Amino acid sequence: MPVIRPIDIWFADEVFPHEDRFLAAALRISGSREEAEDLVQEAFARLFTLEGWAAIDNPRAYVVRMLRHIAIERLRRQRIVDFRQLADADHLTLADETPDQHRIAAGREGLRRVSDLIASLPERCRTVFVRRRIEGESSKAIAQDLGISLSTYEKRLARAIELLSRAHLGGETETAGDGAETCDAQGKR
Repeated sequence: MPVIRPIDIWFADEVFPHEDRFLAAALRISGSREEAEDLVQEAFARLFTLEGWAAIDNPRAYVVRMLRHIAIERLRRQRIVDFRQLADADHLTLADETPDQHRIAAGREGLRRVSDLIASLPERCRTVFVRRRIEGESSKAIAQDLGISLSTYEKRLARAIELLSRAHLGGETETAGDGAETCDAQGKR
């Protein structure tokens, strides 16, 4: 003798009588009778796996919402590219992104120039710039370690960035001796 579970009774009383409405809703969503029937069957199957089925206040609205979500899931799956097809596409040639000798030399030259520009900063500006922008220390930690106010730290960092920008764009450089007074202990310019 088959055992009738509470979910079976609930399904027969609350869900199954609305099957025609669910098919009509699924047909509006999918546009195909076959797809609509598949959507409804999948929704029914998912209902039987739910833990909290007894807490569903409006099973009819719940199933319609499930139909929409299942249809959306299927659309998303259809849009996913099958990577196996791409693996078989040996005829595709991809550009080699490895830098050539000229790009490597230009990169080294650029790095040397930036390094020289940083080295030419006044010592106090260079210290806060290197610790913040290169080493990634926190502003508060740098200011505390150097025994300066946060405002002074910010002014030194801003001045370092200004000097680097000016030197990079305009070709001007201020050496430590020329700009030392711009990064003094009080952060005055």
